[in-house]
Amino acid sequence: MRKLFQLLLLFLSQLNFGQGAEYQDVYPPDVIMPKFKKGGLDVFYDYINKNFDFSKVTKPGTMVTAFTVDEFGEIKNIRVIQFASIEAATEIIRVLKSAPKWEPALKAGIPFSVAIKFPLIFKSSEKETEIKTTLSENNLINSEKSTVYAATGVEVKPEFKGGLNKFYEYISKNYRTPEVQGLKGKLLISFVVEKDGSIADIKVLKDIGYGTAEEAIRILKNCPKWTPAEQQGKKVRCAFMLPLNIQSAF
Repeated sequence: MRKLFQLLLLFLSQLNFGQGAEYQDVYPPDVIMPKFKKGGLDVFYDYINKNFDFSKVTKPGTMVTAFTVDEFGEIKNIRVIQFASIEAATEIIRVLKSAPKWEPALKAGIPFSVAIKFPLIFKSSEKETEIKTTLSENNLINSEKSTVYAATGVEVKPEFKGGLNKFYEYISKNYRTPEVQGLKGKLLISFVVEKDGSIADIKVLKDIGYGTAEEAIRILKNCPKWTPAEQQGKKVRCAFMLPLNIQSAF
């Protein structure tokens, strides 16, 4: 039976995966999405990096928040879906509550509310002050092996040969959706594009079971090399988030 595999693009061309923020619904082309300081989700990540107190990060892990930008441009319905520490969760709530207004989404010129899911990855080091400095000032994620940049923080972003659409074509052609009746859901996977363009440090942040995550890991491990990111003329490691919608027609 023919299997259907749907990829959740959700404006990743704007984010270059970034930290993986996404709109919770897919909207028609005539909808104008909300804007933060004249920009999109990538600009909002910059705001978070500058205003989040990274000394509150007491342990490594992934934090996922969800909120709504309402018809007045205000952030409402803040929820912390996943967190590694209470301190970091409390801090992200503080930052979101104090954030400036957005320009609300428009449909046919009428403002309406949009739900957004907003993940952040934290990796600890021996000195918490070092985390705060590298993350807030340089948009870096510090690891034990070497520095990993977020995609929004590099001068030259990594690129799959042929661009983002070709990367999704590669996934679509090679992903084998499990033949499970009624299987439907979303995967969230993070990975690092290494200095040589290979993909490493693959982690499953959200899984729906039935081998879906293992299949995503398989095709990422076999993925052709990318052109690596560059910062100040040097090749650097760069982190990405990959959300995938899975649906089987079985």
